[in-house]
Amino acid sequence: MTVAGVGRVTIVAFDGIIADTLPLRARALADAMVLECAATGVAIDADALRTTLLPLVPGRTFSESMASALASVPALQHDRIQHDVTLHDIIALRAQHAWAATVAHGVPLHDGVLARLQALVARGVRVVLRSDSQRREVEPLLRLAGLEDSMLFLRCADDVPRLTGAPSLQASYEAIAVRLERLRVPRGLCDAVEASGGTAALALGFSAASRTVL
Repeated sequence: MTVAGVGRVTIVAFDGIIADTLPLRARALADAMVLECAATGVAIDADALRTTLLPLVPGRTFSESMASALASVPALQHDRIQHDVTLHDIIALRAQHAWAATVAHGVPLHDGVLARLQALVARGVRVVLRSDSQRREVEPLLRLAGLEDSMLFLRCADDVPRLTGAPSLQASYEAIAVRLERLRVPRGLCDAVEASGGTAALALGFSAASRTVL
């Protein structure tokens, strides 16, 4: 154990690893895009867009996922969409509101994930949950799942100060690193499990795994 009494730590993405939220987040963003783009006279196939957005969602806020889509999705390569910053903000807000409404009814957890978390805790591993969603959306889900007592702490998208312009995933891991340093947990005792890949974690000295099952 460390001086602070905390041993090995595993940082786990709530979105995509604990809960099967990524398709739901992709749908919320796609539906918002389709609706707002239609108002500008640009028609987009909703089902195709949801599929295209799915790999762009992990590790990103809605605004970041949308920016990535604007840069890479052919269906969005229209001047009326590309350069309308107000439209971008409206889409992100609409997606956020739709996502919050979805979360209010609960989200599915991946099969067996609670048992695997309990096994980690039983071995003395402390769990940090990291989410791309907002705290008010995640905390009720954790209470429903009975996960609150398994966590060392929770880091959500709206916990992270955005002072440097860094991507939210990087900023989230930087904030997690600071918190763990205060708890005197060496980074060599920490690993991360991320559906989006572990680049941000590796850059800060954590070991990381890119997988969709804990």
